[in-house]
Amino acid sequence: MNPETSPSPRPLPRAFLEWQVALRRDTVEKRGGTPHVGVAPLVTARRPGVGPGFVSHSVICGLLPHPRLLSEKTEEMRKLYEAGIGEGERALRERGLRYLLDYYCSADDFDPESLTTLLPAALPLVGLLRAAPRCGLVFHVFELRDSSEVGRLRCLQLDADAELLASGPIYDNVRWHNALFHGLAEDQVVVRFRHEDMWDTRFGALERVT
Repeated sequence: MNPETSPSPRPLPRAFLEWQVALRRDTVEKRGGTPHVGVAPLVTARRPGVGPGFVSHSVICGLLPHPRLLSEKTEEMRKLYEAGIGEGERALRERGLRYLLDYYCSADDFDPESLTTLLPAALPLVGLLRAAPRCGLVFHVFELRDSSEVGRLRCLQLDADAELLASGPIYDNVRWHNALFHGLAEDQVVVRFRHEDMWDTRFGALERVT
């Protein structure tokens, strides 16, 4: 877990990124914005003295726009928030959902190497990741009645290096995206989980996902 020995980030498996985009579009179209369990992994971080030496925290993960689109999409979200906040939170949320219908269309439009989350800076998980950035994200979807490609059984572990950001272009993007649905957050940090490897761990297996 020494950050100096962390492998370089590499692209997420294409099928995983396509699944994440499809989940979010499904959330907008069918769930009124309520997150699907597939975007809420458990983040496992080192914590000596607790059980076997690690602890797991649930988070909601987001996708970053592709670097070529980052500034453009951030500005669109900022303007959408500033134009709609005077109409009230419900109206702003509806504007945001309409925007996301066109936003979640193609995996080519998103950063191929990372996922993000926005957390209060004082959370224990933030402190753990600051001390030991290497971590795991476990995506567990266990809905046996849903045989669709979006909802089928999955158990994936993403090995990642956590980058904590309190300012900058990535922080701005995540903050304005979050503001459309939860208001402008203060005293928050963005955690950027940079993908290193992925494993299929269903039913005790350990198979690398490429």
